[in-house]
Amino acid sequence: MNAEQMISHIRDEAVLAAIRAVESRSSGEVRVFITNRGVDDPTADAWAAFAKLKMQRTAQRNAALVFIAPNARKFAIVGDEGLHRHCAEGFWNQLAEQLAGGFRKEDYTGALIRVIEQIGNVLAQHFPPQRDDHNELPDEIVRE
Repeated sequence: MNAEQMISHIRDEAVLAAIRAVESRSSGEVRVFITNRGVDDPTADAWAAFAKLKMQRTAQRNAALVFIAPNARKFAIVGDEGLHRHCAEGFWNQLAEQLAGGFRKEDYTGALIRVIEQIGNVLAQHFPPQRDDHNELPDEIVRE
């Protein structure tokens, strides 16, 4: 399946529902960024997108970004310092392996939702919802 077909198979409404469910159980934020650009270093590009989206501005520094570059067949998952403090490097690698496995099976939406839910489990454990909590970042999938 080519990159255009892959992107068209991601069901935005299901992914958005997963993001909203995760964010309802925590004070954390999760975003998905899909780029059609060429990507050499997906982690560096993920951090650049993270900064561009101002994701470091959450009060508890507990945002995560799932960065997908279908044309380059690369992706990365990054979390801000507050979230990263509660996750071993192996956690991020495990998520990346899960996403890659789902993508290989052409289960794009399902794989993405499972990764979002796992991020959500960590967020819920370490960043429960706060009384004055509000959605600090937009939920929509960013495409460029």
